Amino acid sequence: MKKVLLTGAALMLVGGMVSVDTCAAAEPGVKITGDARVRLFYQDENYGDFGNIDDDSSNTDMDSRVRLNFQGTAAGGAYAKARIRMYESTMGDIDNDPSTSSLDNSNIWVDMAYVGIPFSDQFTLELGKYRSTYGPLGTTYNFFYDDVHSTGARGIIKVDGVVINPFIEWMEESQTYSIYNLNRRDDNDEIRFGVHVKGKINKDWTLGGMVGYQMDERRESVDSLYTWEFEQNEGFFGSIYTNGKVDQFGLVAELAVTAAELNNFNSWEEDYDAYTGTDRIGSDDAGFGGYMFPNYQIDKLNIGLNLGFTDGGFQTDRAFGFVMLGSSDNSRISAARIGDTGDWMWAGLVANYQIDESLKLTGNLVYAEVDPWDDKGIDGDGPLTTSGALGAALDSAWELSAVLQYTISKGADVYFSAGYLAPEFDDSDLEDDGCFGALTRFELKF
Repeated sequence: MKKVLLTGAALMLVGGMVSVDTCAAAEPGVKITGDARVRLFYQDENYGDFGNIDDDSSNTDMDSRVRLNFQGTAAGGAYAKARIRMYESTMGDIDNDPSTSSLDNSNIWVDMAYVGIPFSDQFTLELGKYRSTYGPLGTTYNFFYDDVHSTGARGIIKVDGVVINPFIEWMEESQTYSIYNLNRRDDNDEIRFGVHVKGKINKDWTLGGMVGYQMDERRESVDSLYTWEFEQNEGFFGSIYTNGKVDQFGLVAELAVTAAELNNFNSWEEDYDAYTGTDRIGSDDAGFGGYMFPNYQIDKLNIGLNLGFTDGGFQTDRAFGFVMLGSSDNSRISAARIGDTGDWMWAGLVANYQIDESLKLTGNLVYAEVDPWDDKGIDGDGPLTTSGALGAALDSAWELSAVLQYTISKGADVYFSAGYLAPEFDDSDLEDDGCFGALTRFELKF
C-alpha cells in the first residue's frame, strides 16, 4: 500500500507541475554514436599482497570494449535511447569468450533502454532503464553518485538556469535472493526516491546537491534448501557540491553522507550473495565523506591539491581517485579503492601540463593515512566489500604516478599511465613491498 501511495503521489506531482504542451517539432529519425577502448596493462608481482595471495608472478593482460548509443526521435520531440555493450572482457578463449557481466554465454548486451517525453520546454520525463550521475559534471573526479544504473522515472525540470531532477527508482524488483527465485512474484521491492538540484550562481560557479531515501521491503529469503536472515538496506543519503573558478583559481568540492545500512550502496557490487549468505551493503555507523580540490592555473600548467576523507564505513565511487589509489585514470592498475578497508584521509598534489594541443601530461604525488576497520559487515565498522573481504588493510600508502595523453586525431586518444605505490599494511605478516603498474589505453569516440 505504501508503494501505491508513493507512486500515486509522484504522478500527481508531475501532473501538477506541468501541462502537456505541444513542443517544437523535431526531425524524426535514428542517430547512432558510440565509443570504444582497448587497454594493455602490466602489474608486477607485488600486487598479490593486496589480495593476501601468495603469488610472486607478474601479470600482463589486455581488454577491449565497444559501445553503441542509439537515439530514436519522434516528430513531436519524444525520444528513445538505448546502449549496446560488446565484449568488455580480458583476453581469453577465442572460440568462447562471454562477457564477464553476462550469464547467458553472450558478449553483447544492453545496459540502457528508456524513453523521454518532453511535456514542455521546461519539463521532460524519462522512464526505463538509465544511468545517473549527480555531481560536478565535467570534472576529473566523480566522488559519490556516478554512473549509477537504475530503473524507474526521473524528471528534468529547467527553471531560470536551475535543473531539478526528481526520481523514483526500483533498485530490486521483489525478493531476488532465493536461489530458485521462488519469491519474485511477491511485491517486496527496494525503492529509491529523492531529488537532485543544481544551478549556476553565475557564469563561473555551479552549486548542487541531492537528497534521497531508500526503502527496502524485501523479506527473509526462504526456499527448500536454505534460509538466510536478509538485512534490509534502508535510510537517507545525500550530498552537496560546488565547482567553479575566480580568475586563475578553481575549486571542486563535495560532501556526502549515507545511512549506516547504505554504506557501499554506490559501488558496482551485488548487495547480497545468496550462495555465501553475505551482505555487502551496510555497516554499524552512518558514513561521511568529502573532498576538495583547490587548483591554480599558470599559463599551460594547472597545480592542485586533492584533500579528502572517509569515515564510518563511507565508500567513494570506484571511479574516484588517482592511478594506483582509486581509478580516475580509468585504469586496470589500481591497487586499492579509496575508502576501502578503513577510514581514510588523503592529500594528493596533482599537476597538469598542456604541452601542446595534442599532448597533455598529468603527475600525482599522493599520501594516504588509513585507520583500518576492526570488523567488516553489516554489524561492523565498515561494509564487507569485495576487496575488503579478500584484500589486506592499509595503514598508509604513498603514490607516485603519471599519465600522458596524446590526441592522435579528433575523437581518437591514447593514454600512457604508470604508477608506483609504497604501502604499509596493518597485517604485520605482509611485506611492505611497493608495487608498480603500467597501462596503455586507446580510446575512440564516434
